Amino acid sequence: MRDLTPDDLGVLLSVFAVLLLAFGADFHFSRRIAQRHKLSARLFMTVNVVGELATAVALVLTWVALWSPAAWERIDNLLVFIPGTVAMLCVVILTVETVVSRTSDAWRG
Repeated sequence: MRDLTPDDLGVLLSVFAVLLLAFGADFHFSRRIAQRHKLSARLFMTVNVVGELATAVALVLTWVALWSPAAWERIDNLLVFIPGTVAMLCVVILTVETVVSRTSDAWRG
């Protein structure tokens, strides 16, 4: 795995900040839909929470690494890569769910 430069860390920090905003702004269920589809509501809520937590961990580690080169030497790249990958997978799952939900709503009515 290659070493990350300060420029790479800055880009990662931006990506994680945008992901955190996306998780906070995008996920919602109406009460009617949540009551009718309890299992899927719980599933996507869990995916959202896991994604937010993984993004927060990756964001904090990237922030520390950006401002403390001594700390970055102790932080393995995988400690940023793994939560970042989990966050990306969660946002892809939630995006697909949103597209499917909106498309099915448009076709129904």
